[in-house]
Amino acid sequence: MRRVKIYVKVLFVLFILFFYNVPLSFSNNISVSDDETVYIITDSNGNIEKIVVIDWIRIEGEGNYVVYDSATRLRNVRKLLGDGKVSIEGNNVKIEGKVSGRSDIYYRGETDKKPPVSLGVTYYLNNKKVQYRDVKDKSGTLRIEFALKNRAVNKVKIKDELEEVYTPFTVIITTNFPASKIEDIKVSTGGTVTTAGSNITVNLMGMPQPDFKGWLEVSMDKISLDSIQIVLMPSSPALAGLLNSISEYTSGIEQIDQILKFQQDLLKQMAQEIGSTINNDNLEDSLDNIGKVRDSLDMQIKSLNELDKSIDRMIERNKKMINLAKEDNNGNLLVLLEEEKKELESLKSRVKSLKESSLEMYKLSSDIPLDSIKNIIASLSRIQMSLNAIAEGGAVGFVMIPGLNMVREGIKTAKSEIEKNKEKMNVLERLAKNYNSFIGKPNNAKKSNVKFVYHIKFE
Repeated sequence: MRRVKIYVKVLFVLFILFFYNVPLSFSNNISVSDDETVYIITDSNGNIEKIVVIDWIRIEGEGNYVVYDSATRLRNVRKLLGDGKVSIEGNNVKIEGKVSGRSDIYYRGETDKKPPVSLGVTYYLNNKKVQYRDVKDKSGTLRIEFALKNRAVNKVKIKDELEEVYTPFTVIITTNFPASKIEDIKVSTGGTVTTAGSNITVNLMGMPQPDFKGWLEVSMDKISLDSIQIVLMPSSPALAGLLNSISEYTSGIEQIDQILKFQQDLLKQMAQEIGSTINNDNLEDSLDNIGKVRDSLDMQIKSLNELDKSIDRMIERNKKMINLAKEDNNGNLLVLLEEEKKELESLKSRVKSLKESSLEMYKLSSDIPLDSIKNIIASLSRIQMSLNAIAEGGAVGFVMIPGLNMVREGIKTAKSEIEKNKEKMNVLERLAKNYNSFIGKPNNAKKSNVKFVYHIKFE
């Protein structure tokens, strides 16, 4: 009996310890979401004065809850809104209360943790570098240059090679001016100027990978800036569409490679048939071989027409890919695509030349008189050399030309590079998705988000 009582006491103690130490109630009808907004207050040059974190915790379900939100290096914590109780316990913010349906709790804190993207702001008045405090209320053209640098670098393997990849952030710079005070306003590439009533709004958008630079120029009688906000979000809006386009693009490359392989094999076969013709003393056999060459030429022309259409489709895809790469500010991929465009245009030119030659050969071989067979065999010898050169590379006349084998090797290299870029974009998409907290989040949060807001003061 005594032993039973001891067991009961032990079970009761374990129950209490379990209940009061879980980060979030394990009840199936309780869930938590975390949304952080990190406000970075700076002076006019972008130097950080204060970082304030506003954390929005949403509890959904029925019953009592206890949530521990990780808050390392967070100080001066206090609740702003909501019914739950907020307190500090170790390195966590403890949030507890009772929910029936949904409960939102907002708390704030301050930190000295460095944001993932640094900011620098430089000013020029009439092309002369200045400090903002020295030009306030003066007349002229003020140029404001923004320089953002991504510090969220990650070591990742791409195609078995270790590379430095930066977590992608979308940057949106916004400021407003009263239209009545503005003489003229300009922005860097990618920026927009919108007038709504008596207000002018300027927006600049980009991605620091790892750097982003933008500027705006404003001409005023009395220079005065209210505030500039810079929003940073871990995201890359163009990646999804670009990844789909890359998949279509590589599929098109594979199709062209298959057609080129067929072309290469066909050219070799034609060269062999011609070789048989040249080395055959029997006139009838020679003419029979010429008939085979003519049939091969017919297949060659049809295949070239298909290749020509495939290249046209690839050129169209290439244009779309270049536009998407420009929107995504992906410089490396853009260079690769521009080079690929030149290769495709060169390949189209070669196909056109080969098609014209094949048509001429087909016409010549359509009706061959017997008394001209020797001259034809001499011509076929030259054609055989040309076909071998086109298939494997070599001299045609006095001109050295690359063979289809070299073109195919180039296509394979381009495909490999594009696949590598695709893998890198998948990594970027994953990094953006996983960067969902700055100060920390509850262990069992069903979802979490973070965004950064630079607020430049002009006092």
